[in-house]
Amino acid sequence: MKIKTLKIALMVPLAIMASACTQNLSPHSYESYAVGEARRVERGVIDSYRWVEIRKSQSGAGTAAGVGIGAAAGSTIGNSDAENIIGAIGGALIGGLIGNSVEKGASKQSGFEYIIRTDSGSLITVVQADRQPFAEGTPVIIVFGGDRTRVRLDHSAYDNSGDYPDSGGDYSRN
Repeated sequence: MKIKTLKIALMVPLAIMASACTQNLSPHSYESYAVGEARRVERGVIDSYRWVEIRKSQSGAGTAAGVGIGAAAGSTIGNSDAENIIGAIGGALIGGLIGNSVEKGASKQSGFEYIIRTDSGSLITVVQADRQPFAEGTPVIIVFGGDRTRVRLDHSAYDNSGDYPDSGGDYSRN
């Protein structure tokens, strides 16, 4: 009975480690090396947007963890060495499939592809992980970086009432 408890105790940390291997694509988070970097910015207006599914590359950690957990759990089935081996093989197969499926689900994120008309008149496109899209016509600031480009709301484009300012940049969608 102690061996079964030990195997289960080993499975929990493996499952936690497998789920912790996700990358943060939020426009609100930066890696530590980005602190102090100067980045080029440009103002623009959201011309249009569409929903996209962002798929991160899979590392195989989910499959590997699933195989290990499945084999450990499967090896507890049966009363003989032969039954334990068969259970471990079956558990590894099923665990690998489940782990792969979990990793695929964890590696998907919703986002939006924005087409932005910059103040210089050019059109650019940026894909960003966001929960809610910026509406068409929203003034934004595009932050160009070495690792990725980010889009954020241009708060200076609004006066205190929330309307577009009477002076300043041209925020029309010509």
